[in-house]
Amino acid sequence: MFRRTLGAALAAAAITVAALIIKELDKETEVPEEEDDDSVHFVDIDDSEEDETEYPEEVREIADVYPYLEPWFISEQLNRNDVFNREYPEDTLITITHKAKFEDAETAEEYLKIAVDNGYKTEKLSDIESLIVKKMFTADGVILSDIYNVANQVACLKGQYEGYKID
Repeated sequence: MFRRTLGAALAAAAITVAALIIKELDKETEVPEEEDDDSVHFVDIDDSEEDETEYPEEVREIADVYPYLEPWFISEQLNRNDVFNREYPEDTLITITHKAKFEDAETAEEYLKIAVDNGYKTEKLSDIESLIVKKMFTADGVILSDIYNVANQVACLKGQYEGYKID
């Protein structure tokens, strides 16, 4: 009888151990599945997409219109629009001067031709650096739009937009 009880106890222990082993094996097989599921959710985001999510919707909309401009530049200029409107009320005649620099004289010349075709006066500072100047009457967003247009064109030609001055 003792042997039967001992045998039954051993069998029950073996079944319990087997059940625990199976349960542990199930856990081990579940972990990789969870890790696999988690790895599916990890997505590498390049800098441009990450930057895009950091800016307000208005900046992203402007970036769609001016694809060569960086969101930080758009945001920086957009933040100045209220100052432009205060300093240059509607229908104020201003002169805006933009400065740009290019890697080669041929691209700089192409830029000047585009500027002249769009109503700007030009001044060459060197073979690769120039100013373009335009007189205009102000309205809400006009200065901002002009800055974006010129800076976008410079960036499109792989130049460096060095800034603007308003008189």
